[in-house]
Amino acid sequence: MHILSAIADTVAFIYALLLFPAPFFWLTIHPAIDYWRRKGNTAYWVALPVWVGTAFILFLLRPLLFAHRIERGGLSWLLGAALVALAIWLDRQVFRQFSVRRLIGLPELHPERGRGDVVHSGIYARIRHPRYIEYIVTFFALALLTGAFGIFALAFATFLMYLIVVPLEERELRSYYGAAYEAYARDVPRFIPRLRRKFGASVSA
Repeated sequence: MHILSAIADTVAFIYALLLFPAPFFWLTIHPAIDYWRRKGNTAYWVALPVWVGTAFILFLLRPLLFAHRIERGGLSWLLGAALVALAIWLDRQVFRQFSVRRLIGLPELHPERGRGDVVHSGIYARIRHPRYIEYIVTFFALALLTGAFGIFALAFATFLMYLIVVPLEERELRSYYGAAYEAYARDVPRFIPRLRRKFGASVSA
């Protein structure tokens, strides 16, 4: 069990270094999207100080992140593993629908090159933002597996930041796609799927 705990701690810390800065980047880009579109791919240079700075702070805080823990048992390990499995499944569903180019946000910075149509098949027929759900679910899974209060704090912070990022992103999508995205957004929830038919008829591909 000690080995599993050490592995969980290592994976959680690496994941935090790699993914926790992501919403900070988008909170920089989305509110000033017109400015960054004029800059083009230069906008991605913003990612470097954001990622390096956040990773450095997390590195300094590492002892604090894992200083206090909830007591873990079979249930927390089982639930954590189930959430990891869910996150992996979501990741596979997302990559079936979107290319890497689209996932890293190139169409946001270069709308003149065309974004394609509103994607409303596969997992996107159930929820509008499965990728962000994947990130949040993974953080909570790692929090359960480590039991670390610090990782729970990062998970909650990630959840709250994406609550801000998503409306900013959807404002751009509505501006670009117009009525097609409005129809999609009316039919498909942001985060929690409805127990009903998939989206299909109201938006044409």
